[in-house]
Formats: sequence, C-alpha cells, structure tokens
Amino acid sequence: HVVIDNFLPEKLFKTLLIAIRKKDFVFENKKHYSNFKLDYYEQFEKKEVTNFFKQHINETFISEHFSISRKYSNLKSHFDFQIMNKTGNSSIHCDLEEKIITSVFYIHPKVNIGTSLYDINKNYIKTIDWIPNRALIFCPLTDITWHSYKNESFPFRATLNFNLLSSN
Repeated sequence: HVVIDNFLPEKLFKTLLIAIRKKDFVFENKKHYSNFKLDYYEQFEKKEVTNFFKQHINETFISEHFSISRKYSNLKSHFDFQIMNKTGNSSIHCDLEEKIITSVFYIHPKVNIGTSLYDINKNYIKTIDWIPNRALIFCPLTDITWHSYKNESFPFRATLNFNLLSSN
C-alpha cells in the first residue's frame, strides 16, 4: 500500500468539503448496503477532482509503486462518495476481482478511524491513521489484501473512493 498526505491541492480539497456540506445527510433517501452499513453512496462527478485522480493514479502509478497487481488489459475509472453514519462498519474483506487499484481518500471529519489492514490469515497488522486529505492506495489481491473500516464519529464519515477497474 501507499499513503500520500496532502494528496489534493488545497483548492481541490475545499471543493470536496463544499460538495459534502451541500448534501443533506439526513439519510432519508439512502441507498443502504448492508455488508458495509453505508448510509449514502453516490457516484461522484467533479471534473477538476476526477481529472486530478486520473492524472496521478494510473498505469504508471501501478508500475512505479506495486510489484504485483491483478492482470488487466483495459482500465476504466470509477469514483464514489461513501458516507457512513456513526454505527457503520465493514467486516474484514478483500475487494472485488475487477478492482485493479483502490484508493480511499479521507475527507471528513477531522478526527476518525482510518482503514485497518490484515495479513493473509486475517490477523490485524495496523490501522492507517485518518487524516483529511490523505489517500490510501493499494492493488487489491484476492485473499491477500484484507482490510476493514468503521466510523466512530458523529454524524458521519466521508471518503471519496477512486478505483481503476478492469474492463475485460
């Protein structure tokens, strides 16, 4: 895994904070994903932010930072906000097979719990500290890159997730 602090320039990070604040997270019209206890999940489209991610996390990034990744021939990108309420948590899991690279970008709040990492036997290794404007990036590998996350902050935890997916 790779951790990058101050991943976005300040102006782009503020764009994300404004986008989060403009939403009404009363969770009335929520899409609920029971496995992850997410209260809000929305595909994200803000060109200046998505272009930045695409320019910095790409095939070159994969080859420069990871010696092993899943096989792929064509990549497509996917962005989404994940908004998790205070009771939310995910069980230990590996990402879906089509995910070639996963990046979790911490947005809100200022203090929370980051992403916990585990070994191939699902033994806890460490937790990546939650710092706003921090990106955790890894190449998911089946039955190897086990991880989990949860929210202990009121009222919600907000991340922007960027994935490169195999379009095979």
